[in-house]
Amino acid sequence: MVFAGFHIYWALGGTFGFGDASTTVPPVHSATQWAYTVLVTGLFVVGAALPFALYRSWGRALPRWLLHGCAWIGGALLGLRGFSGLLDTALRRTGLMKNGLTGLTYQQILGVAHPDAYTLWSSSAIDLYFATGGVLYCLLALAHQRARPPTP
Repeated sequence: MVFAGFHIYWALGGTFGFGDASTTVPPVHSATQWAYTVLVTGLFVVGAALPFALYRSWGRALPRWLLHGCAWIGGALLGLRGFSGLLDTALRRTGLMKNGLTGLTYQQILGVAHPDAYTLWSSSAIDLYFATGGVLYCLLALAHQRARPPTP
């Protein structure tokens, strides 16, 4: 819920956590961008409801394989996003790869050529936030998978 709350805040123009970035959400112009926005919004809704569905009685109406699959996929997506961002930052800061994994400059990814320390730390905190979410969803899936299904 906190994750979705921050995204709603950013979508409405909030900039907390983005350092000196001028905008937090790129403008949506094409049908592809709208489809992406709708998909991500749907993932937020599923992601917010999923932990409750796994441990509340109303979640038993859904197939266990669907709940587990969503939890594992959510964990993988969040983990990949978070850990790849942390690796990208580490490669940039150590000088091993000037433009990180993506090959993009700071200007291309942050909107500023020379970001201040607040922007760099904020970016790393967001990556860590995604990585933590990925780990938590995988732990959630694993714990629920190991639990015995409740008897009727």
